[in-house]
Amino acid sequence: MQKVFEPARVNGKLVARNVATGEIAPDSLIRYIMINQAEKQGQVLMVDTDSGKVRRLAPSAKTEQAAKDAGKMSFRQVITKRDPKVMFDNLERLTKMVGRGIQPSLVVTGMAGMGKTHIIKQTLTDMGLKESTDFVHFKGRATAAGLFITLYENDDKIVILDDCDSVFKDDDAVNLLKAALDSYDTRRISYISSKPLKDAYDNPVPRHFEFTGKIIFISNIEQSKLDEAVKSRSFVSDISMNTTQMFQRMEQLMDKMEKSIPLTAKQKALAYMKELDAEFAGVEINLRSFIKAARICALGFDNAKDMIAEQIIPA
Repeated sequence: MQKVFEPARVNGKLVARNVATGEIAPDSLIRYIMINQAEKQGQVLMVDTDSGKVRRLAPSAKTEQAAKDAGKMSFRQVITKRDPKVMFDNLERLTKMVGRGIQPSLVVTGMAGMGKTHIIKQTLTDMGLKESTDFVHFKGRATAAGLFITLYENDDKIVILDDCDSVFKDDDAVNLLKAALDSYDTRRISYISSKPLKDAYDNPVPRHFEFTGKIIFISNIEQSKLDEAVKSRSFVSDISMNTTQMFQRMEQLMDKMEKSIPLTAKQKALAYMKELDAEFAGVEINLRSFIKAARICALGFDNAKDMIAEQIIPA
């Protein structure tokens, strides 16, 4: 839920007062320094009570909108209660829309180890598209120059950029993405530098080219931290899940995952993971950790729970 507070002086003390109700915010909700800065700048403070995040807003139409939104339900409350199957079904549908050329780009965010990449590549393959011929998959660090060359060499394909989060730290790379993600009929991409770029075969790369392909960007960065211009040009799919949703997803996929492992072993693995999550902080709850736990349980060790703990709880 979004709540809006304004700096106010009560008996000489600087506090944050709820715009909608007039209530004073507890000291633990908003730091004094933020209230002080907001007062100096003539700003209000928007608080997301679900995440605890606090933002200072300039006095403008945004401030008026913030006041209007005070008390409304946050969409985050809906997301945290969604069925994981619905999340991934929607991801599959959005991927198909990119595969069919209905939408030129898709940005997928969410925690690691939940099968985002697998779903996307499997969906494209099931559509009859072939890797290397119709779509390409790149994973890891990318510079602006590297991104330009990659898009040039695959200018008519679906380009999957997986965990290439360094792109968002480079203004030049972000601008290239904006040009590539636009929904215009003609997407012309430019990279002008003092030294001509060269491809893997040492051939010169032109400074301009027309990109007719599509881009699927997969990132573990929170969606709220991604470039707004990039998101506005794309379909977005957020696969962020809380612990309850992650366990639910494991139950949904149990029959399909690790088919060589008996169902009873996978059920025991999930039970151990739930016990460990209740006992310890920082347990890694994702599909990768579930696979580790299932493989350990399949071998019938007497101390399976301890062995799983060692694998999925960071020391």
